[in-house]
Amino acid sequence: MILPTEKSSFHAQHSAVGAHSSFTLGMHGAPGGLALEKGHPAAGAVYVGTIVDEAITVFPFFESKQNSEIARFDHQNQPETCHDALTVLGAEDFTRDYRFASDHFITEDIHFEVITPFGELPDPETSDDATNRQASCPVIFARLTVDNSRGNRPKTGLFALGDHGCPMPIHHPGTFTGFLFNNGEMGFATSTPVEPLQCFDLSKAKKPDGTQLVPRFGGSYGFLMEVPAGETREMLISLGTFRKGPATLGLEMQYWYNRYFSNLQEVLQYSLDHSEKYLEEAAKRDEELDSSDLSDPQKCLVAHASHSYYGSTQWFDYSGKPFWNVNEGEYRMHNTFDLTVDMLFYEMKYSPWTVKNVLESFVQHYSYYDSVRLPGSKTLYPGGISFTHDMGNHNNFPPQGYSSYEISGIDRKCFSYMTHEQLVNWICCTGVYVAQTNDKEFLTRHLKTAKDCYTSMLHRDHPDPAQRNGVMGCESSRCNGGGEITTYDSLDSSLGQARNNLYLAVKSWAAYLALHHLFSEAGESLLAQDAMESAHQCAKTVSNRWDDTLGFIPAVFEDNNQSAIIPAIEGLVFPFAMGLREAVDEDGPFSLFITTLKRHFNAVFKPGICLYPDNGWKLSSTADNSWMSKICLSQFVARAILNIDFGDKQIEHDSAHMDWQIFGATFNACSDQFSSGKAMASLYYPRVVTNILWLSESKMSEEKSAKSSTAVSGKVPAFAER
Repeated sequence: MILPTEKSSFHAQHSAVGAHSSFTLGMHGAPGGLALEKGHPAAGAVYVGTIVDEAITVFPFFESKQNSEIARFDHQNQPETCHDALTVLGAEDFTRDYRFASDHFITEDIHFEVITPFGELPDPETSDDATNRQASCPVIFARLTVDNSRGNRPKTGLFALGDHGCPMPIHHPGTFTGFLFNNGEMGFATSTPVEPLQCFDLSKAKKPDGTQLVPRFGGSYGFLMEVPAGETREMLISLGTFRKGPATLGLEMQYWYNRYFSNLQEVLQYSLDHSEKYLEEAAKRDEELDSSDLSDPQKCLVAHASHSYYGSTQWFDYSGKPFWNVNEGEYRMHNTFDLTVDMLFYEMKYSPWTVKNVLESFVQHYSYYDSVRLPGSKTLYPGGISFTHDMGNHNNFPPQGYSSYEISGIDRKCFSYMTHEQLVNWICCTGVYVAQTNDKEFLTRHLKTAKDCYTSMLHRDHPDPAQRNGVMGCESSRCNGGGEITTYDSLDSSLGQARNNLYLAVKSWAAYLALHHLFSEAGESLLAQDAMESAHQCAKTVSNRWDDTLGFIPAVFEDNNQSAIIPAIEGLVFPFAMGLREAVDEDGPFSLFITTLKRHFNAVFKPGICLYPDNGWKLSSTADNSWMSKICLSQFVARAILNIDFGDKQIEHDSAHMDWQIFGATFNACSDQFSSGKAMASLYYPRVVTNILWLSESKMSEEKSAKSSTAVSGKVPAFAER
């Protein structure tokens, strides 16, 4: 989409798949550039523009500072800065076209685009080496086009990086020219005929006679492309990263691309030789989003989220097997499970094997068994299996069965255990994966884990079967006397507390339905029936919690809680994504449950309750803290599942959320956690790709309207209202 001038200044990540690298730029007057394994933008400069005679015009992708040559070597001229001689374009001087797999900056004679190819990621265990080589090559592209067709004198196209470390120039005659830096772990190259540039001060890039002085330790380096009068020329640049050998501790792994490339020069050469395929893939993604019927703000949000997701991804080689890892943005925690469950829908669309891979990694390395206790009691009862919050952080993998986040002895605060939430997340992810792929082999292999999960769910309800109501009522022994929390870890009890929480209760209902489906597919009819009974029990408990005095369902079923929350509806997405459409139909077997949740949403979705003055969504009435990913998910549920029509207000909601990203998180690219529209945490984040669900709304609506009368899984009695 073409962005309005006033909304064109914000950072976006542009990242290769699985390389945990990012070429970040877009915010005016701010540092950015190429970085490897960081949870924030690089501190460098990007110089893109043209030189006519001695006049240099560039986009504003850097911050002004003192000329390093003068500051260090010419003490007689201290006042000068390295950007004094540059004409820097203002927001009104160019147009930004922000798309799914590309980012364009356009003036009358310059078109600069950053291209990030992505698409369906092949399963590395069933694909040949050629396919894996192309898919894992850790590069993105930039393309600079200079139009001098109307000019009467030569122009020079300029692309350079600054403050990225001292480089090593590389030149292979007839193939490519480029620079390597950061000990050969980062670099860029082009096969376009160019003149390499390296200098302290860009104003001295070309002397009046057309030559240049190239100090080998100058801090700015790149390419000059001559464009004669009357011609248009383009320069295609490959930007890559490469980390050789072991990259992690705890679980020792190297990047998957090490199988196919021995160094960054090979990466750059290969990417330039195969650039046409990469550019075609990026063009397909752009068309995919452009052709959708989403509003422009929605398209912007979908593109923004996708760019940041790939910036957090790592595709590792663990003892000859693929290991997929998504870092948690600025925190760099590995495969944080409460992100995995929200990124599920994006990964099921483009890389289902990564969902399977992460689920199996949790079972193999980061599952555990515990005991449970009732609130206020020290007596321990049988618990069961669950999964850790994450798999470590900053490339360090902790001992088996432990995360880097969870701490015992804390009572429902940040860093408390999330035992019940992560149990529910594994079940829901597995349900969606099996339902959409029909991977019977996976189900057979993990049927025991699924059975253990069901037992664990029951035990966390209540030790006495006669007192179970389908909702979490016990705390894990791992809390060591404290209480569990949910993914909404920094909120008040409305969403932060796990026990008797409305949000988690509805997700538990979804987990029981998922278990019913898994057991049915595995031929475990008695267990399937039991799981369905648990789902009905949970639905009945939630429905009965409607409070006529409040006019909605309170967020927590204890302590006279009176908070109103939107994520009460969040869990409906999982049976819907599994194809269990009747389970979420207002006229289906859970009619009372679904209609009560819809009534709840309509009651709380009001200004002053769960709606900000700017029309942005407020997840909790009692906490000024909202996650963009969860808003995107709840929007989908409200529209596609509960059939709520927001009318003309929809564009106002979307525009508000777009503004949160552009104005509230300008420097930090796509961010997730906002307070009154300002990014406060969860910066540079991958989780917002949940909004990929929006792309499927039209198709799903058509399917829903044409639904058959066949009951879910063909088992009408099992779904009958209790």
